[in-house]
Amino acid sequence: MLRNEGPQKPDKADGNDLDLPRVRPDDPAAAAVQAALAEGLHWLKVNHPVACEGGVEGVHRLRTTTRRLRSALDLFRGLTDSAWADRLGDELKWLAGKLGDVRDIDVLIARFENAAKETGGAEALGPLFDWLRGRHAVASEALREALRGERYTTLTTALAGSLGAIPHDDSAWEPCRTALPPLVDDVWKRLKRAGRALRPDDPDEDFHEVRKRAKRARYAAEAVGGALDPGPADDARRFARRAKDVQDVLGAHQDAVVAAAEICRAAADHPDLGPFNFAAGQLLEHERRAAAESRDQFFDVWDDLDRKKIVRWLKP
Repeated sequence: MLRNEGPQKPDKADGNDLDLPRVRPDDPAAAAVQAALAEGLHWLKVNHPVACEGGVEGVHRLRTTTRRLRSALDLFRGLTDSAWADRLGDELKWLAGKLGDVRDIDVLIARFENAAKETGGAEALGPLFDWLRGRHAVASEALREALRGERYTTLTTALAGSLGAIPHDDSAWEPCRTALPPLVDDVWKRLKRAGRALRPDDPDEDFHEVRKRAKRARYAAEAVGGALDPGPADDARRFARRAKDVQDVLGAHQDAVVAAAEICRAAADHPDLGPFNFAAGQLLEHERRAAAESRDQFFDVWDDLDRKKIVRWLKP
């Protein structure tokens, strides 16, 4: 899976601003749950029409929104009914898969086009681009059917219907200032274990797992920061920025790893095309260098995140 490039959160523009009441530190944590889901539903509605038309940015933003909603359901799981959260989470996972099938190819095509300008051989790489665009057409049609289908409508209807009656656990009525940081601390602990254990020669899959956990930690901090007192809110924003740095570096690593695998697949399908295989070999070397550079960068950005002063706000 390739990361999303560009803005990670939908921009509030073009008359689509969302005006939610501010969740305050002494409000019950249930208010933060409702605000996160209401914002997600808003951005699903805003980005849905553009994604239906195949707009690259619309697909990107709808995928990001879906990921944030899944992250919120996971973060607030201890405050809500788990069966309810699982049902919504399963449907959002289905939607994210359809969006990812298109978005990942969008990212690959843009990546290979840019790399070909550096390495040369853009014309010789025609079979690679043809192969990707053929897959993109199939995935785009499947996405359009999904976004215009009953399952998507049922998902958004269920999400909208739950906003006024989210099933809450008793702990959801504790104040945000005390109830929310421990939720992010649980996410941080999972990231910390994986990040501290990572070594330079570990498998690509291990780096990818740390990236996913960093993304969840970033989203979690962003979801609760606005509901905290000023000092912890600033700390949450700083934590989110540092987690994003880790996510970005490991996202670049994952992009390069996936891109290299796609090049090898395409080359295996065209063993007799000399000019193509020569250009593909150059492109493959370019991606492998990028992956190695990102591995090296990880350990520096990890050290910037894994510091007591960055995570102190998570403790009561």
